[in-house]
Amino acid sequence: MNTKEALQSFDLDPRLFYDAVAFSTDDYLYVIDMKTDRALISDNMYADFDLPDCLFEGLIPLWRPLIAERDRQSFDESIDAMLAGVTDVHDIEYQVKNRKGEYVWVVCRGLMRRDEDGLPKMFAGVVTNLERKGKIDPTTGLFMHDKCLQVLDRMLLNDRAEGGVLLLGLDDFSRVNSLNDHAFGNVVLRVFAQSIQRMLPDDASIFRFDGDEFAIVLDGADKSDMKDLYRAIHAFANRQQNIDGIVYFCTVSGGIAMAGEGASNGSDLTKNAKSALEESKHRGKNTMTFFSPDMTESKLRRLELSDRLQASVLNGMRGFSVHYQPLVNADTMRIGGAEALLRWDAGDLGPVGPDEFVPVLESYGLISQVGRWVLDQALVRCAEWSGSHPGFVMNVNISYLQLFEPDFIGFVQDALARTGVDPSQLVLEMTESYFVTDLDALKTVFSRLRDLGIRLAMDDFGTGYSSLGMLSQSPADIVKIDRAFIRNIDAEAFNRSFIDAVIDLCHSVGIEVTVEGVEEAPELDTVRTIGADCIQGFLVSKPVTADDFEKRFLA
Repeated sequence: MNTKEALQSFDLDPRLFYDAVAFSTDDYLYVIDMKTDRALISDNMYADFDLPDCLFEGLIPLWRPLIAERDRQSFDESIDAMLAGVTDVHDIEYQVKNRKGEYVWVVCRGLMRRDEDGLPKMFAGVVTNLERKGKIDPTTGLFMHDKCLQVLDRMLLNDRAEGGVLLLGLDDFSRVNSLNDHAFGNVVLRVFAQSIQRMLPDDASIFRFDGDEFAIVLDGADKSDMKDLYRAIHAFANRQQNIDGIVYFCTVSGGIAMAGEGASNGSDLTKNAKSALEESKHRGKNTMTFFSPDMTESKLRRLELSDRLQASVLNGMRGFSVHYQPLVNADTMRIGGAEALLRWDAGDLGPVGPDEFVPVLESYGLISQVGRWVLDQALVRCAEWSGSHPGFVMNVNISYLQLFEPDFIGFVQDALARTGVDPSQLVLEMTESYFVTDLDALKTVFSRLRDLGIRLAMDDFGTGYSSLGMLSQSPADIVKIDRAFIRNIDAEAFNRSFIDAVIDLCHSVGIEVTVEGVEEAPELDTVRTIGADCIQGFLVSKPVTADDFEKRFLA
């Protein structure tokens, strides 16, 4: 006796049966009377989705708009096939929007029953939330790594396949967790995933990888399509975000690998995208890079640099030195101080630029030790040079990672006391982006530093997130305008107007302005005319050793 035969002799109350099934599963249940179009849905389905009631007419036309637009065609085809009598089975996977406005992945399975004339009589089934079945990342509601590889493998079955994968990595995401907590970080990841998902074209799919990484597969795309996709995501990420009143910034880097460029399967393609993403991170983040075979060499070089940097640190900072670039008063053109700049000679590799080795120091947790050594060296020189030039000012660059160290302020106080340098002679420089993105978290540290008499400088102003209006809220004592706005300033009306506006606003709220990158005499004349306080650049001098600095500027 099979189940159908057994049911004929089984006295069953349908209401009790439904209650038992609904109670024992997390799946959503639905039953449609096809003659009247009246539908009964389970309580959890009504609670989770924007449907009018548990009993109503027109489930299919009300459900369809909730389905992600790119999935509607396959849904329509399945429903049409049942109504046309081609099949009685509905079994389809798609994304559907819940009452929170988030898209969740589901599998919808149903069975059509017909009357003696073959006309639809009843349609019933279940909708399974894949997140609850462990097939979906619970934080973001996205499919994960393995599903991405399956999609890529299918795409690459054709030797002439077109398309690519864009691997995204949120920049410095650990800051988001550090400034708030992991629960807030998870919300940021979910909001990012859901926001990007709404932006994707119909032939794109997004997946959650490890940590703060996401992969987007765009079938049939060329390089131009992939670049356009990243640009749209980049524009979204490069603006202030707000969740429950908490404001934050979180930019995104991208690595792109294209089909037909040396990858025979999904795993190889994602590895290529990972190499491209690493390249973007090492180029300064918040940018995109296409994979090329040369990146293998770049990765090997970074690994070699990391080994050599660790060896240099362990061997008493061997190979490191501090050079000094003069800061001159714009009115008098006299030396008022210097900026201390770290340099590193990697032996047989030769000198390596800070743009290349500083990110490696940060990545491998070495920046704190090296940064403290630079500060010590700079303050010793400042004390020496103050003997002949009272009030000599020393600018020192610091990493935002140093500011989160609990003993950083104590270390600075000890260094000042040890060298006898007055706190007013020390200026700590940070890039503009950290003044803006981490301002709330760093306010206490900034306040304590300023209470000591130490001044703060915002470096690279104009290249990051900030607007002129935020300067009035900034704790910066000095703003350093980037070279990008100095080039051809005597001929570029916009650049002159921009710097003029920055100087006026800064002076109105008591902030001094240093103009960096002055290399030509006409540039110098212009920035002096519009009221800059301090000048720095190759026209005065490139960074030089301490001995050369003394001979040229302090003798």
